[in-house]
Amino acid sequence: MIGLTVLGSGSRGNGIVVQSDDASILIDAGFSSREIQRRMCTVGLENLKLDAVLVSHEHSDHVKGLRVLAKQLDLPVFCNRGTGEVIKDRGLSPDQLSLFSAGASFTIRDMTIEPFSIPHDAMDPMGFIIRTPTHKVGIVTDLGHVSRMACHHLRECDILVLESNHDLDMLRQSTRPWSLKQRIISRHGHLSNDDSMALLQQILHPRTKHVVLAHASQDCNRYDLVRKCVTANLTSWQRPDVQAYVATQDTPLPTILAQ
Repeated sequence: MIGLTVLGSGSRGNGIVVQSDDASILIDAGFSSREIQRRMCTVGLENLKLDAVLVSHEHSDHVKGLRVLAKQLDLPVFCNRGTGEVIKDRGLSPDQLSLFSAGASFTIRDMTIEPFSIPHDAMDPMGFIIRTPTHKVGIVTDLGHVSRMACHHLRECDILVLESNHDLDMLRQSTRPWSLKQRIISRHGHLSNDDSMALLQQILHPRTKHVVLAHASQDCNRYDLVRKCVTANLTSWQRPDVQAYVATQDTPLPTILAQ
């Protein structure tokens, strides 16, 4: 068994709990420590003991509550060296850091974590594959373009969490500064809804039964657009067996179980 709970996803905070038979980890801590624990309570995880926090990159919407949460719960923080150098400057003790490298797997109890490099405008951003003896989960929430590396790692997953950040027309018509629009659509920015579907089409596997679309912009996207997009594509690919979810900023998703 493996379970995945998106506590929230968007530009104001991100956090995902993954639990197996013997381990529980938090991927990113982009909400305050109090808010992370409150959201865990709302989805029935109040008694869950976390074993570690994994950090994908140093942007504030992924590490806002990291220092306090790690101290309060005495949690080791796993990140790569580049990310670690940044978050140490924000008050995290070096003693709490466990460093990994892209392409080198490591274990937390019965989970095997496989970090891989992704294109995004951060120090050294990571996507994650999480394996148990029976299941595989793939998570990428900030991805500038559909890279070969991402496609290679994300195939044959039981559960996928993929970015679907913006609707391109809504972004173009928004009042955001042109420089910000350029950053978002660059090869180190964020995936549009269409880009996300192009990625999903490449990596969707017969064993894939759950897909979560995450990190949707609140002013350059709409949750109903994301859902319409993924539903239409799954129908066209004749995959009615795949359950699609849209992660929101303010409300956790119920825990997804792959058995």
